[in-house]
Amino acid sequence: MTELRILLATPHAGYEQRVRQAFGATLNGDLRRWDVAHGEVTPDGLLQQLANSSPDVVAIGPDLETDDALALARELEQTRPEISVLLVSEPTPELWQHALRAGVRDVVAPDAVDADLRTAFERTMEVAARRRHNLVGDTDGPGSAGRIISVLSPKGGSGKTTVSSNLAVGLAMAEPNQVAIVDLDLQFGDVAASLGLSPQHTLVDAVRAPGELDGMALKSFLSSHHSDLWALCGPESPAEGEDVTADQAKQVVEKLADEFRYVVVDTGAGLDEHTLSAVEASTDLVLVCAMDVTSVRSLRKEIAALDQLGMTHQRRHLVINRADSKVGLDLRDVEASIDMPVDVAVSSSRAVPLSLNQGLPVIASETRSQVARQFAQLVERFAEQPAAVPGARRRKWGQR
Repeated sequence: MTELRILLATPHAGYEQRVRQAFGATLNGDLRRWDVAHGEVTPDGLLQQLANSSPDVVAIGPDLETDDALALARELEQTRPEISVLLVSEPTPELWQHALRAGVRDVVAPDAVDADLRTAFERTMEVAARRRHNLVGDTDGPGSAGRIISVLSPKGGSGKTTVSSNLAVGLAMAEPNQVAIVDLDLQFGDVAASLGLSPQHTLVDAVRAPGELDGMALKSFLSSHHSDLWALCGPESPAEGEDVTADQAKQVVEKLADEFRYVVVDTGAGLDEHTLSAVEASTDLVLVCAMDVTSVRSLRKEIAALDQLGMTHQRRHLVINRADSKVGLDLRDVEASIDMPVDVAVSSSRAVPLSLNQGLPVIASETRSQVARQFAQLVERFAEQPAAVPGARRRKWGQR
């Protein structure tokens, strides 16, 4: 079987040259076009093309009917999951909904400029590499899945959801359609409200769905945000949240990490079993603290509890919210108490609640503001660092 990086499934004779132009002279024999006629657009026809080759990416389109293209994508998702699909079509919110559910990794416009076209292919090839890595069974190695970032705070009212939503939207602005946010505050989650969403489905619907819970099925329960972010929103009532077990919450987060480059988890206040399950699966923890003595002391206790449980493999990032509050504390006092440096200090700003009321966090709605730049600093921490390796087992309370 020959190694092939990209297979183009399109009747467009000139599109192969477009892709080669976007990559310069680096593809050589790693690109081939299936000159598919409209009558031959069938899953069996595609599988015949793959009989003697194993591409990383199959690009479907341009000049194919959307239904035909999505049927090919679904077939690949079910029979050749190690291959990632790129859809070449004019991206619209409606198309993105159908494409994600069919297993498509990215959508790029047929007339995209060379830089955007190459980025879309490279992004899809990166997903293919992660999936191949998972399929050989080495899921504890670096790069085996997307980065899972759990946002924690021991107390309500610290601005945890504000941090989560701005981080997720900021990452989505940098990596469109490669970021998902999960609302794991099962009693009083506010992710949907902070993003201005009216979700048709929630986390509860996902875990109640019949059959095996997999990445492809999960996508049908996501809500799209106009920043190119995808959200799995929390239950509508605290009673519904009781239907979600801690193991299910962890499974959902891990399955989404197989499909998205970043998964941001907005947890409930404190360290309940659902939060601990998310932490256990995480590569990174964002610890959120307000500028008051009770918040600082509570965070210190939360960090000590995580240490006692053996949850020390994740990278930790300390965010101080409303850091300019005049309450007799400064950042050095917080650092001394928690014994951890402050990574990002976020100022108080009237723009923050106003932007959340509009359903578009301040990092996108007030890009020139000081607080938006501060949230951008948090986003840059994840863009610049390699992911830590998840999977360390936690100890029970009291064990050392």
